[in-house]
Amino acid sequence: MHFRRRMKFPQIGRLLLAAVCALGSVSAGGTITGTAVAAGADPGRTDYSVSGERVIWMEPDSAGVKQVHALDRNSGASLTLTTNSSAKDAPAVGGLVVVWADKGNEQDSSLNWDIYSFDLEKGTRTKLNKQPGQYGNPTTDGVGVVWYERSNYGSMMYHDLASGVEADLGEGRFPELADGKVVYKNARDGGLSLLDLSSGVTRPLISLGGANYVDWFVFNGSHVLLKQKNGSSQSKFVLLSINDLTAEPVDLTEMKAAGAQYAFMSIGDGEAVFQDESGGASVLKQVNLSTYQVTTLPALPAGSKLIGISGNKLLYSTSDNSIEAIALEGTGTDPGTGTGTNSGTGTGTNSGTGSSAGGSAPVVTGAKDSQTIGAAGGTLTAADGWARLEISAGTFPDNTAVSLAQAELESQKPVDQDGRKLQKAGSIWQVQAGAPFQLPALLAIRYPKEEPWTSSREKLGIYQYDSTAGVWTYIGGVTAAEEDYVRAKITASGLYAVMLRDVEFPDMANHWARQEVEVLAARGIVNGMNGVSYAPKGTLTRAQFTKLLAAALQLKLLRPDAPTFRDVSSANWSYGWVEAAASAGIVTGDAGLFRGDDPLTREQMMTMLMRAITASYGSAKVTSDAKKVETELAAFKDSGSISSWARESVAGAVELKLVQGSNQMLHPAQSSTRAEAAVLIYKLLAQLKLL
Repeated sequence: MHFRRRMKFPQIGRLLLAAVCALGSVSAGGTITGTAVAAGADPGRTDYSVSGERVIWMEPDSAGVKQVHALDRNSGASLTLTTNSSAKDAPAVGGLVVVWADKGNEQDSSLNWDIYSFDLEKGTRTKLNKQPGQYGNPTTDGVGVVWYERSNYGSMMYHDLASGVEADLGEGRFPELADGKVVYKNARDGGLSLLDLSSGVTRPLISLGGANYVDWFVFNGSHVLLKQKNGSSQSKFVLLSINDLTAEPVDLTEMKAAGAQYAFMSIGDGEAVFQDESGGASVLKQVNLSTYQVTTLPALPAGSKLIGISGNKLLYSTSDNSIEAIALEGTGTDPGTGTGTNSGTGTGTNSGTGSSAGGSAPVVTGAKDSQTIGAAGGTLTAADGWARLEISAGTFPDNTAVSLAQAELESQKPVDQDGRKLQKAGSIWQVQAGAPFQLPALLAIRYPKEEPWTSSREKLGIYQYDSTAGVWTYIGGVTAAEEDYVRAKITASGLYAVMLRDVEFPDMANHWARQEVEVLAARGIVNGMNGVSYAPKGTLTRAQFTKLLAAALQLKLLRPDAPTFRDVSSANWSYGWVEAAASAGIVTGDAGLFRGDDPLTREQMMTMLMRAITASYGSAKVTSDAKKVETELAAFKDSGSISSWARESVAGAVELKLVQGSNQMLHPAQSSTRAEAAVLIYKLLAQLKLL
């Protein structure tokens, strides 16, 4: 994560903060060890930027020209990145990349500046901009660099570090880049907007009119901390989560009259710090990015100068030019003056009873609906319909308190039980009931109608948070039944959210079954081979297809003491899946044997599919009339080779268009490939209205 302190510099619209004198490595107690600098011998270091353990600053050389320097706080090694005589400004670091604005070969009278980068790993310095311009304020996330041209309304530019491709991002000023997202000041009003570089989607974050405007802000990829002002120079600090499209800006302080103004703001992974005035004195406020709680940090020694957040510490220099740190977790001395409340309908209080993997409870941050639900059932709706819980009659035999509320966790980026990354589409929703569910309830959650969610609709699912393991588990995802909603049945209180698990396989890039395979992979129904490729031409066994079918229908794994089939013992990997399918009437075996390792034939596959439909609907969905069966099969040249026991099922699969054949051939005895199986499972889900 890129930890960034944001300040205003004179030539590119920012105000310089005071210099810091000595750098080294932080000891266990937080005191800096390293080269000593005598008190009063301030080397004139300015313009600090921090990313992980790397610190960047500018410092005058013997000729008085400011040069860009870098320090690795782990090793203590420092490096001078520039030695030229041109003016430099606004250095920033992200990962292993440093960027800054440089006058280069431009005349002092010229308004033009260039943008440079330095790769700390390769030791290479590169001029990035293709054309001359009045460029400034570069930022980087280590993958790309964004800056803007200060003429007219501002024009933002993006440079991909790997390819060297440069793109015009449109109007905007003072862009901040983090995790592939750009937050910037609007060119024609006082608000902020967000551009997602992966999807190209732009959306407003803060809309302000009249004399109201965003004075300054910092951005870490998930949250924006900003200072908002009005025409009377009154100001307040505001925090906004960008990942939750339903979230409202949270006022951290009240709007108050102008007093001493401080430009320091810094933001990290879980905490942010801003400098404010209270009672005529400067105070440091810490903000927890998960709970939105504002606390006051201990006063720094006289003469201290702020640097920025590194990890979970706030770095500052003391009057004797050593650098020390304040730990930011749990160091607040009082609730401070911040309200920490949501300007929308949220209470900002903690109503959760469970704990997350990190020991933190879920915190309600937004709209909440609480009702007493009796035996007749009922419906809860929160945030103007963004989430809905439908409770059927008999779910609770007695009057039971039930609530549905927006919530957040102090956890890191969501992952599933296999460690794969998930993308959260909107809020987390907390369901709480005062009694166990006797029947499943239907949870419907709206997802944002924008990319990447709209084009990946069928890949979306509702996931439940496992507080013990700190992971999210897929529980279902019907997206076609209600526009812009994902629906799933839940059976317990807990935390739920719409997530996207976007799985791609290199060997499916141009394959005819790519969409179907990726949808099933996103739902956890199919997996790759060796964790990489899908192997679409691979032959499927009876046991493998049974597992896929049981997973698609979300059958509960069964492990009876006595196995149904003599050749599938409790030690077999497929035992639970086969027993579940056998209990549902989907597999029957032959003479007490399942033959799970045999290749699955196409007629066997169609038979299992039709049994699954029959089991799901409670009765056959298609006719079993012998004459109609033969009519359906007569169109295929090889209909005579279909086994007698499979003819009705094959005809049903044809009637439902689960299979279409090839060149008027069904090839009933041929083995099935992994691609064919995925397509049929996909069609089955569509037939059962489970997509």
